[in-house]
Amino acid sequence: MLQNFLKNFPPEFEKTITDLYDIILKRSLMRAYENLEDEKKAMMAKIFNSENDTEKKDFLENYLGDLNDIMFEETEKLLLEIKK
Repeated sequence: MLQNFLKNFPPEFEKTITDLYDIILKRSLMRAYENLEDEKKAMMAKIFNSENDTEKKDFLENYLGDLNDIMFEETEKLLLEIKK
């Protein structure tokens, strides 16, 4: 997804955009993690410390279905922080 998005910008912006995306994703995952039950937190930690991208994708779809909404909200927060 990020790679397709990056094609819309000049190459010199790639690192900045990637860094911003990473910040938004990290904040979103941490916020989603905080809302999980302890059992799901342990499951998420185990899966995200592995190299199995299929398990990660499945976990996101099954337990963090609202991740896109959270990412949108975190993007808005980050934009407000940047504007200050």
